[in-house]
Amino acid sequence: MTFYVLGNGFDLHYGIPTKYCHFKNYLMANGYREIVDKVDDLFDRYGHCTSKEIKEWSTFEDMLVVFNNLDPDELYDEAFDNAETDDDRAGYWDSPSWNANYYNEYIKVLRDEFDNWISEINTDIIPDRYFNPVPGDAVLTFNYTTTVEDNFDTRGIQITHIHGTKNQEIVLGHNEPPNPNLYNVIEDEDSDYRDTTTRNAINDILTQASQNYYKDSVRILSRNRCIFSQIPRFNKVVIMGLSCGLQDEIYVEEIIKHASAIDFYYYDDDAKENFDNILGTSIIEVRYYKW
Repeated sequence: MTFYVLGNGFDLHYGIPTKYCHFKNYLMANGYREIVDKVDDLFDRYGHCTSKEIKEWSTFEDMLVVFNNLDPDELYDEAFDNAETDDDRAGYWDSPSWNANYYNEYIKVLRDEFDNWISEINTDIIPDRYFNPVPGDAVLTFNYTTTVEDNFDTRGIQITHIHGTKNQEIVLGHNEPPNPNLYNVIEDEDSDYRDTTTRNAINDILTQASQNYYKDSVRILSRNRCIFSQIPRFNKVVIMGLSCGLQDEIYVEEIIKHASAIDFYYYDDDAKENFDNILGTSIIEVRYYKW
């Protein structure tokens, strides 16, 4: 019996367009070019690489940590720069607090459209010799797509979407705990109304942004501990297309802890290097296959 572990490289191997660039194309095709530009600008300014350098899905999730590190003063200045300066002429639609709340719209649309994108992806593939599960096998997939269910006979096969799938709650993001840099807003008779409402709006943005893309893999792993504890009863683990990036590390460590033998299928040498770093001095048998 085989315990399969599938990453985004599995879908890419079968020609399914599930890279970050494909998600951006979907957003732009649906009228959200402004959001793409805004998110890419945040990645370029605050991320550890530029938006054009995002090749792996795990890198995209790493980059989502920028929402945990938004600068409140920058948001404040931007809100007032785009607002009406004359209080007598200022209305709700051109108030700084309304401008600031536009960030919440970016965050909400990005998340909602991600769910929509996943539900619309065509998962039809031509199976090949690499993946042929049989009754008694198990599949632990990090993918949101239903590629396995849509193309294979899954009777007698246990399938776990550890981060959810379409028509379920989808878990997307990083593992850095939310710790937004919030304003200490004092509201009294001497307070400036536009100042306090804008600072409160920014605090709401920072809170929502830091929470929406927090994955909390420790909790997810604890909730699925029974899945990983079954690994010893399988003859081997076959990992296919998992980049073993920062967001995957806690799960890969758990898999290694329970596995007696691993077949590791990879496309990019970085994935192999990442896996080797996690493997460390473990003495389990590992066979590598470049896809």
